[in-house]
Amino acid sequence: MAGPRGEYRKTAERRTQILDAALEVFSKNGYSASSVNEIARVVGITQTGVLHHFAGGKMALLRAVLERRDAAAQGMLEGKHGRDFLKAMVEISRTQRGQRGVVQLYTILAAEATDPDHPAHEYFTQRFAVIADAVTVAYEQVRADGGLREGVDPRRAAISSLASIEGLQLLWLDGLDVDIAEDSARTISGFLTDPL
Repeated sequence: MAGPRGEYRKTAERRTQILDAALEVFSKNGYSASSVNEIARVVGITQTGVLHHFAGGKMALLRAVLERRDAAAQGMLEGKHGRDFLKAMVEISRTQRGQRGVVQLYTILAAEATDPDHPAHEYFTQRFAVIADAVTVAYEQVRADGGLREGVDPRRAAISSLASIEGLQLLWLDGLDVDIAEDSARTISGFLTDPL
């Protein structure tokens, strides 16, 4: 029994190493200019070794890197509603400070994926729609509790909040003196009767 568990653990560790390398390579070069061969070199294995763990090649690696990032964020939002959901969004922004490579990769890919032919186009289109809907619901819940400023439309507040967070990430990557979390909290608080 110990043998398979050991093998499974080694496989899981190798997959993690490959995903870490994919993140590094994609963050540095963007998706289009990266190759599975380069990711394999970073890990110290062959391209065939990478494909053994990620049979779908570069696209499978990209999807796995993005899903790993999203899973962490979803964990922070799980079970949260209204103001608590909005606060959790700010906390997600706070975690970005220690994840420059992930933020850079996400920003590059989000820009590349505006091309309808990009392999991540559908992923980002769906992702933005799901997030915008979830943030809209949070603002609607805040409104139901009497916490939304008079005249604020929940959907417009959601779109403005997302645009602010995305823009702040880009400015931070470009070296401007911004605090993604605190500046995001200020934007969100502007829609609320009581600041976060």
